[in-house]
Amino acid sequence: MPYDHHATQRILPPLQPTAMPEQPISRVALRARGLGDAQMLWRRIALLVGTLTLTAAAWYAPFELFAGDGLSLLEWAGLLLFGPLFIGIACWFCSALAGFVLLSRRRHDMLDLKSILRPARLPRTALLATVRNEDVGAVYERLARMDRALSAQDANASFDFFVLSDTSDAACAAREWEAAQRASVSGRSKFYYRRRGDNRGRKAGNISDWVRSFGGGYEYMIVLDADSLMSAELMVGLVGAMEARPDLGVLQTTPMGVGGETLFARNLQFGIRLYGRVATAGVAWWSGNESLYWGHNAILRTRAFAEAAGLPRLDGPAPFGGDILSHDVVEGWFMRRAGWSVAMAPMLDGSYEECPPTMADEATRDRRWCQGNFQHLALLRAGGLHWLAKVQMLMAAMVYAAGPLWLAFIAVGVALRVAQGAPSAGEPWFSGGAERILELHWSIVLTIVMLFGPKVMGAALALANPIERKAFGGGAAIAGGLAIDFLISAAMAPVRMLFACRAVFETLAGVDTGWRAQRRSINETTWQDAWRTHRWHFAIGVATLLIAAPYAELVIWMAPILIGLVFSPAIDVVMSSALAGGLARRFGLFVTPEESLGLARLGEPARTDGAALGPKDWETGDTAVARVA
Repeated sequence: MPYDHHATQRILPPLQPTAMPEQPISRVALRARGLGDAQMLWRRIALLVGTLTLTAAAWYAPFELFAGDGLSLLEWAGLLLFGPLFIGIACWFCSALAGFVLLSRRRHDMLDLKSILRPARLPRTALLATVRNEDVGAVYERLARMDRALSAQDANASFDFFVLSDTSDAACAAREWEAAQRASVSGRSKFYYRRRGDNRGRKAGNISDWVRSFGGGYEYMIVLDADSLMSAELMVGLVGAMEARPDLGVLQTTPMGVGGETLFARNLQFGIRLYGRVATAGVAWWSGNESLYWGHNAILRTRAFAEAAGLPRLDGPAPFGGDILSHDVVEGWFMRRAGWSVAMAPMLDGSYEECPPTMADEATRDRRWCQGNFQHLALLRAGGLHWLAKVQMLMAAMVYAAGPLWLAFIAVGVALRVAQGAPSAGEPWFSGGAERILELHWSIVLTIVMLFGPKVMGAALALANPIERKAFGGGAAIAGGLAIDFLISAAMAPVRMLFACRAVFETLAGVDTGWRAQRRSINETTWQDAWRTHRWHFAIGVATLLIAAPYAELVIWMAPILIGLVFSPAIDVVMSSALAGGLARRFGLFVTPEESLGLARLGEPARTDGAALGPKDWETGDTAVARVA
């Protein structure tokens, strides 16, 4: 797609074009560059064996129970549903366990900033911030902070900022243009801005337009989302890592959540910070040079991206055809197909993003991801892709397919109990099959351990490290936060399951999610909004409770599901409340190290209240951008 020379709002350097051909889906020869080794194969075999062993152990308990008097159709259905569902849980646990062992042994076969040497000459690197109808003040405040941090590292001359806009709202575009003019004058680095008149290809098209127009002038590009924030040490370190490994096409960091004010956002960023690295370290351990590219807070070799990542349009209409929605992972797969390594660096500090402020915002984001993940299944026929890429496609689709499968599994469980009949008149309520649920104790315990084990692993690592323990607010704060996170996760799980069901059904029905900006600022959920969003969750919860009421063990087994659904409107209102988030912070819950440090590592003086600078600081002139006349 050619660069739009007729765009009226632009502050740009001279064109430095490079070719970026559209890549075919048909077979492309895999080049022999950094293709892995036998050790990586053994790691993947270990993950597979562990996953299948745990699945078999959990599956045996219900099989033994049901098979005693012969298997009915409902029992067969339950067993067949349980298998694939537990495979996903077991794989997640085994991967996290590998990450836990790796981190607890302080292994440094993964990158950390201390191990990266700064190059004698920093090559030119472009920082690409893609925006569409975003909060302009917040975006430019984050970029201004990164600019000042680079100045403290004496690295401004090597890093240029590009704000690439696909904004459709005229008022927002006018604010972008004013901010771009100020930034181009005040920035220590060079600041450029371009608003496209033609939004074909969405974000992927925006970035590929830039590559074709200016990519020839930059060795590397660091791709940012509108809410991304990265430290100067990290940006310079990423360049150093790429210089040290000529085979690397992508190096993906693990962003930590920051800036959350609602209880929902604070809970998310606490969880990501506490156990996210355990999970991503495990994924990095077995994925190696076939890791995933998530599309932001990552560095890419511009030449490699240009030669390998030009995306085709898929045949047919949306949601399965047209532009590739979740384009980033596909770009990574295509770069790997061309022989470039795609690696993950979970130990690199200084990578941040914001979390969705409410359950509805998370569901909107997941709806888009669901469509993108199902759309990727069309690429299973793509030639030349590494076999692990196709496994990753299936795993990503399974993340959302698990919602309908869990719903079906629960329905089968309820039907099985109802088929046994209610207690007879005069019998205690807790009878008529209660012993059967107790016979499943091994399977139930194992499931709970698999689901919550990675969180406990992350907490154990934090508690064992005195510096990190203090940064989280102390041992009591970690333990309390973990306990409340368990309760919140259990209460929201059935709602998330039904959100996933809706996303899958809409996608399969051909409903296109469209292209909307993600809401990042606070907009607390009202009772009216909560009821509108959750009335079907409430109705399903009440109906299920009425069906289960005669069966004590069924009510006890389903208590977390019933509570989550029946009280979903109230849970949403509380979780979306900034007041509730503030109270949690006041009592030391869901505190993260980034919050404790005030993000001082980004080259800014820490705030006395521990808060990071935000959009209001930008608007009142507390940045170099806003001080320009």
